[in-house]
Amino acid sequence: MDPTIFESLTQLKTLKINRNDFHIKKIYPECALSTISQLDWLFMDIFERFSFGNGFLNFTNLRKLELSFRGRDSVSFLNTSFHGLKRSNISHLIIRSRIRKIETNFLSPLNTLKTFKFQSLGSAMSVHDPLQGLYGLRNRYMDSLTIESFGVKFSRGFNLVKRDFLYLRSICVKNLYLTRNDITGISTDAVAAWTSRKCIEVLDVSRNRFYTPKLLYILVLFPSITQLYCSHINDNSRRKRNILAVMEQVLFLPKHLTYVNMTHNRLSGPMINVTFAKGNNLQKLDIGYSSRNPACSYGQIKGLVHLTALDMSGIDCSNPNPNMFAGMPNLSRIVASRCNLEKVFTTNSISLFKGLSTLSFVDISSNSLEFLNTDLFVDQKDSLKTLVLAGNHIDHIPFLLLKDLNVIETVDLRYNQISTLNHSEYTVLEELKLKFENFKIMLFGNPLVCSCDNLDFILWIATTKALYNKNELSCMTSTGSQLKIVKFLESFDEFQDSCVSQFWLIISIILILVFFMLIVLTREAWRRSVWLRVRCRQPLEQTIYQNDIFISYCDEDADWIVNTFVPWLHEKKIKYCIDQKHFPPGRDIADNIMDAVDNSYQTVFVVSYPFLESEWTTFTIKLASVYSFRDGREDMNIIILLNDIKKSEFPKLVPENWDVVRPLHWTSDSCTDNETTNKLFWKRLFKRIQRRNRRFLSAYGSESFL
Repeated sequence: MDPTIFESLTQLKTLKINRNDFHIKKIYPECALSTISQLDWLFMDIFERFSFGNGFLNFTNLRKLELSFRGRDSVSFLNTSFHGLKRSNISHLIIRSRIRKIETNFLSPLNTLKTFKFQSLGSAMSVHDPLQGLYGLRNRYMDSLTIESFGVKFSRGFNLVKRDFLYLRSICVKNLYLTRNDITGISTDAVAAWTSRKCIEVLDVSRNRFYTPKLLYILVLFPSITQLYCSHINDNSRRKRNILAVMEQVLFLPKHLTYVNMTHNRLSGPMINVTFAKGNNLQKLDIGYSSRNPACSYGQIKGLVHLTALDMSGIDCSNPNPNMFAGMPNLSRIVASRCNLEKVFTTNSISLFKGLSTLSFVDISSNSLEFLNTDLFVDQKDSLKTLVLAGNHIDHIPFLLLKDLNVIETVDLRYNQISTLNHSEYTVLEELKLKFENFKIMLFGNPLVCSCDNLDFILWIATTKALYNKNELSCMTSTGSQLKIVKFLESFDEFQDSCVSQFWLIISIILILVFFMLIVLTREAWRRSVWLRVRCRQPLEQTIYQNDIFISYCDEDADWIVNTFVPWLHEKKIKYCIDQKHFPPGRDIADNIMDAVDNSYQTVFVVSYPFLESEWTTFTIKLASVYSFRDGREDMNIIILLNDIKKSEFPKLVPENWDVVRPLHWTSDSCTDNETTNKLFWKRLFKRIQRRNRRFLSAYGSESFL
């Protein structure tokens, strides 16, 4: 590197010169760096046998130094490695490296060091080695000390003993981080010999292997500790709960301890009875997401009278102790995600939150909830501000519950099963928005539907200010596609018009169907009433009839009746009855037909294709058939066929009686043969009309008939 490269940068404060190739020649460009003596923050690579030489003696203003491993070889930290920085005022040192060797006095040149982070990127060194390397920091006051990732693969872990604290015990450090070091425990003798433990305010021993409850019992020996982190503990031991475990345990905590993080531990089994001794000031406790599925169904935690925040996510509370929160009267924040609370909050008549009058934040997300008991937050009406219900199976907003909350500000219903909101639901939301300016509800991730059935809901989305981040909401359209609601609203007027048209189309179809059904039902009712009257009607007992025949025909055959049949009847002096001449107007046609049948000796059906298609004539032939085959009326029907009609084309009642009533065929052609045939037709018809008719028998005597 050119020695003059930094001459124009005499006031340079921060220099990142790492990720270069200084490790190849194993030497730093000290001549070039010596010209920037005002440097405050330096990022550099380190390599095996690295050393800060005399070229760094001018770095008197250097306060922060970050060193990263570069190259293939592990790095040795020797007593001479930082000799050139003895005049600097370094207060922050971060080392990330693969480590080969640590000499005990390598940090002694850094007289002003306050924060030190020593992170191994893979080596055969255990946590014992960096602890011995703290010799150069003895009798110092430090803000933060981190020793991280000094675990050895395939080891059973390391127990810290008295010898490991030989130098640490003389360092008064406020924040101590001993993470990822495969620590299995700390002996009581070591803690007793650790005289500077009274300086520790924050202790982080996360991602180690020791038994967490044992650590809690020695916390009282750290009088100044305020925060304890012992999350992700991989305790491989197999401990059986003895008789003492089901008895009430008393736990003493340092009076300044306010926060404990025990997430992702291997706690298991039902919760035991634990009483925290008086004088504790614990305010926040995080015990969520244990890998061994502990349960809150047995014991009770007592004595946490100052606890304000509790995270118990992942603990099985499907059958909880109903008084589980009774020993925490000042709780203001509860996170209970993935706790199997679906039965508790939907069927339990006693609220778990009873008596928690200061509770302002509740997270019960991912509990498979379908709905909530409306009395769930009866004691939090004046305190609950945030309610998180995300990731459940709720398909309707619990508006009856929400409208009773007097200070609610945030309702999180993301990723549920809500497809739409009815008028009552979004009316309550609007009332809450008017009541509280900061009120908001989150609906992102729900399967919302944009259809003609919920136009009011879509219109509400367009105008409301209660929805949080509504521009990100999507809905399912009638075509099955997902569309941003904001985009959908751009064409809302056209969609609304199409819905109105569709609505009236549906109404029209319904009205037509109703009208049709009314007609069908009316006609069917009329038919049934007619047949009922037929069944109930007592036929007239008479031997002399008013008419010889009643003629049933259709309008299409009226010309033949008037011009051909009626003149012949007059010629033969046969008394007849036809509808257009003899039916009294205004009467029910069924009554007219039955009267005509009753008052006529026989019924003549003039049958053609139009006749069979006529509802009234079909009805007439059925009605006449019923009368025809009662006792004494067997020869009542005469059928005249004007067309060549097959037996299968007759109404149902006629083919059954075909053998009794033989039809007469009329031929409409005017040829000579047909005239002869028609003469025979008139002769046969006249004989059938005369048959058994007493009026004709008395006049002509008895005859034989064809």
